[in-house]
Amino acid sequence: MADSSSAARVYKRIVPQPVRAVAGSRVPPRVRRKVKGGLVRTLNRREARLHQRALRMVRKGDFASASERRTRTPDGRVGHVHEGLTVDLARRLDHDLVTSALDAAEIPWFTVPALDDRRICIAVEQQDKGLVRRVLRALLEEHTGYIVSASPVNDDTRMTPGSHLKAWKNYGRAKAIRVVWLRTEPTENLWVGEDQGIEIEFWTVNTDLPHERLVGPRPNRVQRVVPRDAAGIEISFDRLSGYSDIDGDLPPSITLEAFDIPRLEEISFPVDAVLLWEHQGAWGEELLRATLRSLHQYAPWTDVIHVVANAPAPAWLDGAGGRVAVVHNPPADGHFHLLPDVAEHFMLFRPGALLGRPTRPFDYFMPDGTTRPRQAKWTVEESLAPWTALGYSTTGRAVTQSFAPGPQPYSCSVLGRLANSGAMGAVAPDGQTHPRLPECHPDDGLVHHFAHTHGLADLSGETTAVVHAALPGIGLRLQRLLVRRDLQQLQFFGLGSDEALRQGGSRAVIDFLRRYFPVASPFEHGHPEDPETYT
Repeated sequence: MADSSSAARVYKRIVPQPVRAVAGSRVPPRVRRKVKGGLVRTLNRREARLHQRALRMVRKGDFASASERRTRTPDGRVGHVHEGLTVDLARRLDHDLVTSALDAAEIPWFTVPALDDRRICIAVEQQDKGLVRRVLRALLEEHTGYIVSASPVNDDTRMTPGSHLKAWKNYGRAKAIRVVWLRTEPTENLWVGEDQGIEIEFWTVNTDLPHERLVGPRPNRVQRVVPRDAAGIEISFDRLSGYSDIDGDLPPSITLEAFDIPRLEEISFPVDAVLLWEHQGAWGEELLRATLRSLHQYAPWTDVIHVVANAPAPAWLDGAGGRVAVVHNPPADGHFHLLPDVAEHFMLFRPGALLGRPTRPFDYFMPDGTTRPRQAKWTVEESLAPWTALGYSTTGRAVTQSFAPGPQPYSCSVLGRLANSGAMGAVAPDGQTHPRLPECHPDDGLVHHFAHTHGLADLSGETTAVVHAALPGIGLRLQRLLVRRDLQQLQFFGLGSDEALRQGGSRAVIDFLRRYFPVASPFEHGHPEDPETYT
């Protein structure tokens, strides 16, 4: 429990320096060791009593976010298994565990809009730091998790369960800590938590002015100094994290009224998703299913999903209470602004376009509505493509930039202005049956170039993984994508090409998609996926 260094600190605190100096020269070492050993035993007993008291308080709490069972992560740590796990759900589960434990111990807290909004940040007063440690250690004994120092950064305890005292060796110097739970779904293909967690900051009380103030230990998105008696208010999770569901119906969190202001990058307008359904058959349905799952997992902020059906919609496609609208008489490509009830801003997903990790609306749109399309490598072939000549004739400005495949940010106003100009994109080959990687889609290139020249698009450089199913050695490439899970956009081509079907590339991509997106979305009626999904 306690160690000799802890006893030495207590010894220095309770024994004055002159007395220690005399004892050092006149008291035999054996006697000094005996005194310090007695302090260690006393501290051990005291710590054990306090831990048991905190454990009783935690066990009285109602933790609805407890996991269904435990497992082991690939590196040997303890993980928690949840049916239907999503990144956003894991964030809320972490928040509920920590705040329930703090409430059980009657420790006042409030959330803070952190600079890194992947994580929820909670503030407590510095005077409660000792009690916070005991309560969290008891919580981590009941619900195994891990603790690291967030400020100053020190993660050398990341492998030690937080119920162990040695996991708290950096706690005394920490101005902010991070509590992490590792979570997965039944197949254990998706792991969440390593880059999330709940950060707890220790705010100090400043009494220099007539009104006491709380001072934060590090910058946040609003301010570091707030009145100590500021009123507490409810705040939704999307105001704390841009990665959260805008219309989530789960209970809000608590913050101070001084923090309830819009973020600079906050998107206040709705964003829809438009999915093109063109290919019937097994691999075509797998692409559609994977796109829906990627939206559910990594873009919970999307509003309505419009499935533009150029073929009969799969029987398993579910309307999800009005969140999915199937358009059976679709407009021509490039005229998606004519879709019934589509939002002014939407994300376009052509077949094979997927999200690969959590996203925010700000990753694709600016707060003023400007789109943020992804750039791609500018090649000689692109410079000679028909759409570049059309882009020049339409705008009077030469095209000098290509655009990556994958999810595309669109706005109805840009599409309407482009349609009024009379410009029409060139016919594009079917990317799923084409024997090689296609160039930039002519409609995407024309729309983004038109928007950019009119100041309605701000080009972005986020990396997109583009894979053709007939690629030699595709298995190794897919395995790397599965292990890393670090790219925001994925685009698969060629699943219907003869070579991919003949050589097994299409099957390899399907197996990859089932492992990358193992959690069924609410847009699948009855979730009738192949049983191999859960093997």
